[in-house]
Amino acid sequence: MRINIAGIVLLLVINILVDIYIVRVITTRTAKRWLLTAFYSVCGVSLGLFSILTLMPPTELSDEMFCIFSWILLAFVALIAPRYLFTLIDLCGRIPELFGRKRLRGVSIAACAVAILSFGMILWGAFVSRFSMQVKEETVEIDNLPEAFDGYRIAQISDLHVGSYGSDDTFVRKLVDKVNSLDADMVVFTGDIVNRHADEIRPFTEALSALRGRDGQFAILGNHDYADYYYPDDSRARENDRARLINFYSLTAFDLILDDYRTIYRGNDSIIVIGVENIGKPPFSVYGNLDIAYPALDDSNTKILLSHDPSHWHNDIAGHNEKNIALTLSGHTHSMQTRLLGWSPASIIHPEWGGLYNDDNGRHQLYVNIGTGTVGTPMRIGATPEITLITLHKK
Repeated sequence: MRINIAGIVLLLVINILVDIYIVRVITTRTAKRWLLTAFYSVCGVSLGLFSILTLMPPTELSDEMFCIFSWILLAFVALIAPRYLFTLIDLCGRIPELFGRKRLRGVSIAACAVAILSFGMILWGAFVSRFSMQVKEETVEIDNLPEAFDGYRIAQISDLHVGSYGSDDTFVRKLVDKVNSLDADMVVFTGDIVNRHADEIRPFTEALSALRGRDGQFAILGNHDYADYYYPDDSRARENDRARLINFYSLTAFDLILDDYRTIYRGNDSIIVIGVENIGKPPFSVYGNLDIAYPALDDSNTKILLSHDPSHWHNDIAGHNEKNIALTLSGHTHSMQTRLLGWSPASIIHPEWGGLYNDDNGRHQLYVNIGTGTVGTPMRIGATPEITLITLHKK
C-alpha cells in the first residue's frame, strides 16, 4: 500500500488553516453562535471523511468499495471546495486593509454566494448532469473524400468508465439506445471502457452487445484499460488483465482494433479506419505504434484514426505532412468533468480538450469527445455526457 504522507500532511495543514480563517471570520463578523456550531460540525464531518479516504487505498478495494470510495471523495470535495473558494475570494476583499482601508464588504458577500453556489453545483453535477447525455453534431470537411462517403455519419462515444456504475447497467443501456437511434453508418468508441481492471466490464457486455452501426462498431483501448492503476508493480498481472479485457470485448458488439486497421467499402470507394493502442504523454504509458497499425501513412487513402489521447495528435500528427490522416478521433480529457461558460480546467493541461481542431495547414483534423462516464468523483459540472454525431463531407 502506497500512501503519500507528505501530500496528506500538506492537505491537512491547508485545510486547518482555511478552517481557522473561517472560524475567525464567523467570530468577528457575526453574533450568531449557531453558525459557529454548524461550521464545527462541517469540519468534524470533513475530518472524518478525510481520515476514511487516507485509509482506503484505491488499488486494494473491491469494485463495490471503490464505488463507495468515489462517493466519499465526492462528499469530501463538496464540503471542502466551498470553504476554499470562500477563503480565496474573501481574502481578496481584505486587500484594502493592507493600505489602512476598510474591507470590501461586497466581496465578502460574493464569497458567501460563490461558496453556496459551488456546493449546489457539485450536488447537481452528481445527481443530474452526470446522466444528462447530449448529442453534439459536427460537420467535418475532408479533401479528396471518396464520393460515396459524402454525408457519411459516425457516432463517437468515449470514456465510459463502467466501473463507476458498479453493476447497474441502466445508464449504459440508455446510452446504447440513444446511439442506435441516430442510425449512424459507423459507431466508434475511443477508449477507457473500465476504471481499474477488466472484470468491471462483465455486467455491461449484454448492454454493449446491442450497439449498431451500418458498417460496424469499432473500439480502441485507453490508458485505464491496461490495469496500470490496479497492478502498478506486476507486469504479468497487467498482461493477463489485458487478455481478459480483450476476451470481454468479444462479448460486445465492438470490433476492438489493436494497432491495426479496417477498410470500409461503399461500392468501388473506400476509407480506412486505423486503431492504435494508447499513445500518451508522461505519466501515461505508450502502448501503441502507428507505423505498425498502418505502415503506408503517406498513401492517398482517406484515413480516420482512433487514438485515445489527443496529445498523440498534437505531438505526432499535426503538422506532419508525410502522415496523410484526415481525421483523428480521441477522448481522454473528460473536459475534467467541468465546463463553465465554455471554459474547462482541462484547457490548462490539454491544448486540445474538447471539440474540433485543425492544424496550421488544415490537412489534419482532430475531434475530442469529452466522454460519457466519470472517474474519481462521480459528477459532471457542465460537461454533460457526450455522444458525437460526425458527418463527413467532401471539401
